[in-house]
Amino acid sequence: MAVDLTPPRKAVDSANAEPKAGNGRFLIADTAADAVFTREDLSEEQLLFGRAAEEFMRTEVLPRVKELYNHDWVLTRELIQKAADRDFTRLEIPEAYGGLGLDKVSTASVGEMLSLDPSFAGSLGAHTSIGTLPIVYFGNEDQRARYLPRLASGELIGAFALTEPEAGSDALSARMTATLTADGKFYSLRGQKLWITNGAFADIFTVFAKIDGQHFTAFIVERGMGVVSGADEHKLGLDGSSTTALMFDDVKVPVENVLGTIGEGHKVAFNTLNFGRVKLGTRNIGGAKQALTAATRYAKERRQFGQAVSSFGLIKHKIAEIAIRCFVGDAMVFRSLGEVDRALAAVDPNDVPAVLKTIEEFAVECSINKVWTSEALAYAVDEALQIYGGNGYSQEFPAERAYRDARITRIYEGTNEINRLIIGTRLAKSTLVGPVIATAADRGLEGGDKPLGLSDERGLLARAKRITAFALGRASKKYGKGLGSEQEVVGRLADMAIEVYALESAILRSEKMQVRGGSHAATAADIAQVFAADAADRLEQAAKNALASIEGPDAAATIDRVHALLHHGPVNTIAARRRIADAVIEANRYPL
Repeated sequence: MAVDLTPPRKAVDSANAEPKAGNGRFLIADTAADAVFTREDLSEEQLLFGRAAEEFMRTEVLPRVKELYNHDWVLTRELIQKAADRDFTRLEIPEAYGGLGLDKVSTASVGEMLSLDPSFAGSLGAHTSIGTLPIVYFGNEDQRARYLPRLASGELIGAFALTEPEAGSDALSARMTATLTADGKFYSLRGQKLWITNGAFADIFTVFAKIDGQHFTAFIVERGMGVVSGADEHKLGLDGSSTTALMFDDVKVPVENVLGTIGEGHKVAFNTLNFGRVKLGTRNIGGAKQALTAATRYAKERRQFGQAVSSFGLIKHKIAEIAIRCFVGDAMVFRSLGEVDRALAAVDPNDVPAVLKTIEEFAVECSINKVWTSEALAYAVDEALQIYGGNGYSQEFPAERAYRDARITRIYEGTNEINRLIIGTRLAKSTLVGPVIATAADRGLEGGDKPLGLSDERGLLARAKRITAFALGRASKKYGKGLGSEQEVVGRLADMAIEVYALESAILRSEKMQVRGGSHAATAADIAQVFAADAADRLEQAAKNALASIEGPDAAATIDRVHALLHHGPVNTIAARRRIADAVIEANRYPL
């Protein structure tokens, strides 16, 4: 029986729709702490969804993971059906088609708990997100009515087929063809797709092919139309999920199964990936929290030199650093999710073009979260394994599987390299941000030499935004339309923007917690201060690399100005990290 978990319709009250967000506005505007959504703002209903998902994972999935790792896809389908019985397959499908039509915060809260087993999370997530949302947003009335109720109920399992042997990040170079049959009733699809999650057992695929070899178009393809799956890939991680090639040899797809507009398949593909990125962060940070909690408990039990290894300074450093990433990642992800929900609350959910335009406005923020949280997860599982020492390398302990499962997160949903290019080029070309960075480039970096105080995180943030806007502006002026070809420069500019967003999000969440009080406010303040101190160093390094290329022989004076602006008083980060680690150790888990 389905659990009644009806949440509020939106995560953020649409009456408080200002200030606007998206399109990189964070870089050029000041944001107040009470204007952003944080984990502490989750409603009881939204928390209930997360708790229900956790209960499902612990009682239904985790006891049977060995069977999943042995590629029991019948069991995977059974578990997806049980997830459907609990409404977890209905979250983002409109109510008119058997779904719940929930906000992004609620769906992400479920996603965080699914990360208790990344393999099953991948299977279920591929169905509910990239396997279903193309039809939600691009399907016509007939297509929605035919497929969405059955996807919502778990009767049909969905998948997304974009990648090809010669078309990975460069999706538009796809070679799969679609040719109209003589009677005009079908398109004949020929070609191959790779790395398809749920490939062994999915019933419905969103497939991309070029009509007449030219017009990149999306199709809804049923397995019964002739889709053939290859053998399951032997993967580094996520080995409890199905990943196969798909073969199409004269697969006849009815013309009414064209999804969206002929020649505009890129809109289906890229917007679908955006939908995934906006929620992927909670799964990544959920995995980091699990790694931290497991490693902390092990460190408290493991004794060396007559004491628990959790008492050693260098182990505390690792525990604190993972905790900092968990806190900052949460701050970034829930801020973005809240901003997306606020923006969506202002548009008619039935006005699909308006919904798509709204989601696209957050492409920069979605990419920032994807990059930052996947790299935070990578750090977390690596350092967690190190805390286990030699035992971490053994399959008898949980660290090695988490380490392997995490690696894919920097590749799927668009590689981190591609996402960095999206961040840098979109900010530089933005009609909103562009004029501001152009002005910043003309104005230069003179002034503002007053040294930053020990706890002046806001002052550091303001200078970080100024330097990042300046560097973006200088790059735009020098390279113009050729900026995208200067990938190393764009990557460093993206790193600066990512750092700004992470720093601001951490500060805002910490400030909000200070106002509200509570037992974790002091730990949050320590985290914000430590993160700010290190962020300044990372920002300076990225700026030096970018500006040395942009400014050429004249870069020295500019780089000196960057150093002067980011220079801040020494912060005792060792003492602060010890306090952060002690809070985690005392709680016996990640507590924030």
